[in-house]
Formats: sequence, structure tokens, C-alpha cells
Amino acid sequence: MALTLAQRLSFRRFTRGEIVKQHVALNHRRIFILPNKAGLSLALVILLMLIASINYNNSLGFVFTFLLAAAAQASTFYSYKNLSGLHISLAKSVPCFAGEQASININVSEKNQRTRWQISAKHLKQQQSFNLAAAEQAILCLTTPVKTRGWYQPETITFSCSFPFGIFRVWSPLRFQHAILVYPQPIDSGLTIQAAADDRVGKGQSASASGTDDFAGLKPYQAGQSYRHINWKALAAEKGLYSNVFSSEQSSDIHLDWQSCSDLTVENKISQLCFWVLSCEEKGQSYGLRLPGVELAPNKGRKHQADCLERLALYEC
Repeated sequence: MALTLAQRLSFRRFTRGEIVKQHVALNHRRIFILPNKAGLSLALVILLMLIASINYNNSLGFVFTFLLAAAAQASTFYSYKNLSGLHISLAKSVPCFAGEQASININVSEKNQRTRWQISAKHLKQQQSFNLAAAEQAILCLTTPVKTRGWYQPETITFSCSFPFGIFRVWSPLRFQHAILVYPQPIDSGLTIQAAADDRVGKGQSASASGTDDFAGLKPYQAGQSYRHINWKALAAEKGLYSNVFSSEQSSDIHLDWQSCSDLTVENKISQLCFWVLSCEEKGQSYGLRLPGVELAPNKGRKHQADCLERLALYEC
């Protein structure tokens, strides 16, 4: 999409960059170059050499002055070429918990059969440098602290280099349309978990357990459940993948209820429920989640845990 003159000359474009999708190839539109402190010092030296050569009419001084200026000018081309043509994309980022470090995974690939030197990727105060051989790719991981739950939108990621002489800085700021899911911070407030057996008793169903060896039926296998519970006979008969359900498992279902945390603030309720989800999953218990307007049936496994944590992370009163 073509940019207007105001957009091209906007200062924010040089500092924050343009918004891009998951993948981008660096070109002249997104790459900027300016002399750094060393480059400005060199320019001052060249100016003094030129003044001295004119003042003393020194031919050899003119030769060295113009040779140095020509080398500095030629380095701008190699600096730009070192960054131009890089293909950059964001890899899938793993959700994290509030108060931890979120990881921004970046895939950088070189497809122009050129070796790239001394390139750095920076996000806020985190920076990582790398080299790329011809037709090579690298995966970078930039971390940043996150304090609140929900979707975290990373700030500008800047790719830069000062190759070959370190007198010009070439940079390309990018803002990706990518967000990282941040789970609530798990905090135990000392409350007890409410079991779901009471609900079944109220409905006239038996809530008593008769031992872990009493077979009660089958249910579809959920990712993350123990392989010891798989019903291999059903699988051998080509009926599908099912797991065994025992009567003691039916009586151990737990409801993680919003109302059980009525004495806490909203964020503390969410943190307590998050702690219970992790605790139940670690113990292998079947648990459900009840929030205002949201209810997840009791289950267990990594997928169920991720669903519960996502509902808690994105919950809004």
C-alpha cells in the first residue's frame, strides 16, 4: 500500500515503524540509514583534512581525504545490503503467566545467498545479535516482563547493524500484528475448593465412590490424560480412542466456582481460580470452571487446562 507524503515524513515511522503482518521482507521502504557518533567524528576528521589540504596545497592530503570520503560513502551501500532482503516472521509464542517473562520468537531467514554480519534485534531493553550464512535461518527469542493478564501486544522490534566500518547505523523498525496470551498470576488465598459431588446428590445421582477398580463406563479420550486409562479393547475393535471411567473418578469431580471466592476482589478471584486449576491438573483431578456467563464441564488434561486458563485470562466483568 502506497504511503502519503505525510506518512513518509512522519517521525513515528522512523522510530516505531510500520505495522506489518506475520511476515515481512526488508526493503528500501523500511530501511533507514544515518551516521552514528563514529560517523560524525569521521566526517569532522575528513573536513579538517580537506581544510588543511587546501590551506597547504598538499596533493597527497587531497588524495587521502577523498579516498577516506569515498570509502565512507561506499560503506553506506554495504551497510544497506547487509540488512536488505532479510525475511522476518514471528513464530508461535507460548502463553505465559502474569509476573513472568513473555517470549517473542522471531524467525529470520536469508534467501539471497548472501552472508549477513553483526545484525541485532532489539525489543525494549532486550537485544540479541547474530550472523547469518548464505541460505541460513535463525530463530531469535526476545523476552519481556508482563504484569497483567490478557493479550500482550509487543512493542516495536528494531533490526539494525553498523557493518562494515561501524560509522553508519542502518535500522528497520517493525510493529507486528501479533499478541501473546498472558494467563493470570496464580495466587493461593487460603480458600478451600468446592467439590461437585453435592450437585449430583441434589439431582438424585449417587455420589459415593466404590473404589478405583470399579468400572463405570467410557468417555472420549482427552489429550493429556494418562495412557493407563485408555480402553485398548475399544481401540482394537476400531471403535475409537476412549478412556476408562471409574466410579471413584465420578465422585472426585470438582467445580471451581466464582462464588466460592466472594470475599476477594475481582483480580484476586481470578488468581485464586488460576491456582486451583493448576493444582487440580497437577493432582490429576477432574475439574470444571464456573464464571459469570461461562461454565466449563469437569474434565482434565492439557487442553482443558489451557481452555480454563484462557477463559480466566480474558475474563472481563
